[in-house]
Amino acid sequence: MLYGIGVSKGLEMESVRISGKNHVLFRGTSGKVSMLDAKCPHRGANLCNGRVKGDQVQCPYHGWEYDAKGKLVKVPSAYNIPIGGDIGSYPVIEDGGFIWTAKKNQPLPTRYCKELTDPNWVQVYGSRELKGNIYDWILNATDISHINYVHNFADENNGIVKNLKVETIDDYVDCFAVVQPKASSRFTEHMQPKNGAPVHSRFVSPATSIIRIKLASKYEFITFSTLAPIDDTHTKMSWCMMYPKTPLMNNPLVNKRFHDKMYETVAQDEAIIKEIEYVPLSVNAPCDRFQLEALKLLEK
Repeated sequence: MLYGIGVSKGLEMESVRISGKNHVLFRGTSGKVSMLDAKCPHRGANLCNGRVKGDQVQCPYHGWEYDAKGKLVKVPSAYNIPIGGDIGSYPVIEDGGFIWTAKKNQPLPTRYCKELTDPNWVQVYGSRELKGNIYDWILNATDISHINYVHNFADENNGIVKNLKVETIDDYVDCFAVVQPKASSRFTEHMQPKNGAPVHSRFVSPATSIIRIKLASKYEFITFSTLAPIDDTHTKMSWCMMYPKTPLMNNPLVNKRFHDKMYETVAQDEAIIKEIEYVPLSVNAPCDRFQLEALKLLEK
């Protein structure tokens, strides 16, 4: 399955858990990113607690070393390499500032967001492990009416969703609508449109969302987020928030503010999602069609 499992920036070595299985993700000195099973077959130590040596990872327990393909290449205590010491390896590639469980030349959701690599846009990345099943996080990503009540940058007194249009094309579902935002601080008061903000939200199968919102004047924000299942009750989200690069918007203080704001926004969603109990999706508002179409896409 194609998942975004983290961001490229700052990667040295980290633990990645996908569908209940532990992996070690690391960047070798050549710059290549590799992902292997995290359990050393010798005595079961977690390779995530080891270290990177060249393009190999060294077990913290006895120093056994594995290359990017999971082959056991060095046992410091012996002249010979024991049989059966290799571990599983998994194809990963970097694209758009993210790391994907994908093979070379496999189509990626990043192809729908050129701003990820556009030098005229600011890119602010983040990643976090969250409570909640990936199913509920996908529903949240395709829910355009919750923002008025969960987040402080939308107007809870005017939650109407206007001009709704939903369409499915190939591997994605598009949702176009107009919602009413509000200023979350003095800093954003001048950005607020009088007659609502046009939103274009695209869900790309199996677990990526691209949300574009137009505010007043030339202010525009894009959030690219992707999900990966950790286990039945936890999900990893990785994201990039983008906005046009202008003298006002591109400075360390503004970038830090939006970096922190994304973590705050995700935490607000998590507070709801971690407490969600399953209900059949039989009671819906018109704007919920976006969610229903996204689920149909996943069933294909």
